[in-house]
Amino acid sequence: MLHSTTFRDARSDDASHLAILADMATRRLTSWLWAAGATEGQSPMEVGRTAIGAGEGGTIHHSNWRVATLGDRVVGGLNGYVLGAPATSTDATILRVFRPLDELKAMVSGSWYISVLAVFAEARGRGVGADLLAEARACSSAAGCDRLTLVVGSFNTTAHSLYLRSGFEERARRPFVPFAGSDPQGDWILMSLDVAGAR
Repeated sequence: MLHSTTFRDARSDDASHLAILADMATRRLTSWLWAAGATEGQSPMEVGRTAIGAGEGGTIHHSNWRVATLGDRVVGGLNGYVLGAPATSTDATILRVFRPLDELKAMVSGSWYISVLAVFAEARGRGVGADLLAEARACSSAAGCDRLTLVVGSFNTTAHSLYLRSGFEERARRPFVPFAGSDPQGDWILMSLDVAGAR
C-alpha cells in the first residue's frame, strides 16, 4: 500500500533517528564534532542522540526538527531555524573546519536555514526529498522569513541537483576543509531560494 509523506514535530524519542539523519546530511561532520565531546569509549552518536533528545535549546535539539513519515515509519527529517550568529569553539581544529561554513552563513543571517534535510535510503525515489523542501518553505513562511538557505557540499551531487531542480540558486562557495572520515575535497556551496517567488 502506498502512503504519501506526512509531517509532525519531532519528539525526544525520535533522537536516534534524527542523529543518523543529521550525520547523513552533513556527510559525517556532526559525528566528527560529537566525537570531540565524547568521553573515552563513548559513541559519538550517543553524544548526538543526547544533544537532540534532552535538555533545552541548541539548534540540533528536537524542537527544531520536523519528521517525515510514510505510514507509521520515520523516513526522513528536516532541521531548520532562523539563522543567527554562529556558535564558536575554542578548539583550533574545529574552528578551521567550520570557518568556511560560518563565513557562508554570515552572508544570509536572518534567513530560514536548512541545517539538515535527509531521507533514509529505503524511502528514496518516492518524492520525500521534494516534500521535505516544501515543508521547509512552509516553515520559513511561518517564521516570517522570505528567504530559504542551505549549504551543500559540491561532492554531494544528488542533493545539489535536487536543490537546483527545486529553484535554489548558488550564492557563494568556500573551499571544504577535510576532517577525519570526511569527503576528500570540494567546496561548500551556499544556496538560497526566494520563498515568496517559489509559491
